Amino acid sequence: MNKTTTFFLGMTGGAIGFIYTFYAVFFGTLDETTFGESFFMGTTMVAMLLSTIAMIGAALVKRKPTFSGWLMFVSGLMLPLFISTFGLIPLLFIVPAGLSEIIRNRH
Repeated sequence: MNKTTTFFLGMTGGAIGFIYTFYAVFFGTLDETTFGESFFMGTTMVAMLLSTIAMIGAALVKRKPTFSGWLMFVSGLMLPLFISTFGLIPLLFIVPAGLSEIIRNRH
């Protein structure tokens, strides 16, 4: 995978994760208004931060490839932990982009 493909995969995964995070915030707000309290709102804010970190990692692909690969890889793996099934599709974009940068710059 070249750097342009890695950039677009990372940005696409981060943007999809950000959009799904807003979707999860909607469900967290709905849950909070219905049942009175929700743990979902705090976890979605962490997921929003992780999506932002993934997009920052994608932006740094040309300047610091190994560091950006680790940023994308770790944030991609942690995203489903905070927004569960909403994080699986961004994981499919972010993790391969991060792994390709880590593997390419190891050799």
